[in-house]
Amino acid sequence: MEAMDACRRPEITYPVRVPMKIIGRQEELRPDMVMELILAHLGPQAEGDEQHTANCKGSFISYTFWVTLPHDRAETPLREAIQKLPGVVMQL
Repeated sequence: MEAMDACRRPEITYPVRVPMKIIGRQEELRPDMVMELILAHLGPQAEGDEQHTANCKGSFISYTFWVTLPHDRAETPLREAIQKLPGVVMQL
């Protein structure tokens, strides 16, 4: 029996603009803290991308930011830094 080919990751051309959703405890997680890390890791973002959307459910809030990743090594350090912010529960 032949092994099936694993799903290959799609080819990505950088820079690439992607959404990042950060979910956390409403009383702790602030969008300005997330934006500060985005700017520190990725530099200035496209006009309008410094705005985020928010959605509340109970004691949790989710923020969605659009970011432009300059290369394939940019996302992991940013996500690691965001994970250390107070109140962060999950990232998508």
